Amino acid sequence: MNNFADEEFQEEQDVRSEDRRDDVVEETPAEEKRGWAAFLKHKWVRMPLRVGTGVIILGGCVAIYWSLRPPVFDVVEQARAKAVEHSHFEPEQPLPTGYVTAATVINLGELLLEKPGGYMANDRIAVTRFVDNIRNWEYGFVLQMRDTVYALRQEFSRSRSQSLERKELIEAEARFNFDHNSWVLPKTEAKYSEGLDYIREYLNNLSTVQSGAQIFVARQDVLDSYISRQQKRLGSFTVRLRKNIAGYQYDPFMLTSGEEEDETKDQLNSWTERDDEFYEIRGSVYVMYHVLLALRSDYTEVLNDSNAYGTMNRILSELYMANQPMRSPMVLNGEEFGFLQNHSLTLAAHLAKANLAMQDLRTLLRGGSDI
Repeated sequence: MNNFADEEFQEEQDVRSEDRRDDVVEETPAEEKRGWAAFLKHKWVRMPLRVGTGVIILGGCVAIYWSLRPPVFDVVEQARAKAVEHSHFEPEQPLPTGYVTAATVINLGELLLEKPGGYMANDRIAVTRFVDNIRNWEYGFVLQMRDTVYALRQEFSRSRSQSLERKELIEAEARFNFDHNSWVLPKTEAKYSEGLDYIREYLNNLSTVQSGAQIFVARQDVLDSYISRQQKRLGSFTVRLRKNIAGYQYDPFMLTSGEEEDETKDQLNSWTERDDEFYEIRGSVYVMYHVLLALRSDYTEVLNDSNAYGTMNRILSELYMANQPMRSPMVLNGEEFGFLQNHSLTLAAHLAKANLAMQDLRTLLRGGSDI
């Protein structure tokens, strides 16, 4: 009798033990959820999460705003505004030859340093490191600015090969040739600002002389020399953009061996380099467009005498289209006849047509027949 009671008691204990184990298994997920919820409700956990999320969103918005490229501007209007601002001339007075070009170089330099986010190519903070497109755009911008200041010093401000160089332009060129990526003393922005001060000195001298021809030369051979260098630069841009095209590069002189085919394919830019090349070229073309626009104003008489004014307009039209704002949030480089748009190919087409128009312009400036 006692054995039977002990067995019943033991079975009852076993059933209760199994029920308790089942209850523990079923309640563990709920308890874990309640534990995480209680953990996340602590203010010392919620506050860092909110702050971190807010910083990421704010940083993204700032990065997008700083990465916007400035639109094109009217160089003649800006030059006249600068002349009135500095009391060089009255609003109705004509500007001397070369004033628009020198003022445009100053306006471009000020835009580079004072645009949203300022000059970012030498910054080390996370936001500016993230927006690498504008940093490459600035690098191309700087390269073209150096070329323009060099032309001011060596070509536009010298009437003949044995004439003296202007000291302010020598100093300006030295400042703009400073390292574009220096973030410690001296900073890049400080050097470029000094260079702009020297060009302002040149502009002041240009506005005080009776004839701008004394320090700015507007002759056909001078313009032809400058256009020749820009034509070569556009040719280089076209070749670099061609390497962005995600397709096979045909070479009629290539041998038929597989090894040669692989070497040709290796010439293509990697997918991480394509947007860098694209935006660097866009930065250079931005400066080139505005400088040529200013030269059209200062060389109006020369262009009309050579029947080349319309050809200059063809160049400016293609460069203007090359500076149109991007509608896509990223650079697409699909195949020529593929499904995706190819922005590099579109830009290369405009630059190639501008290159051909420059060749026609040089022919007219050298006394060739009308094109």
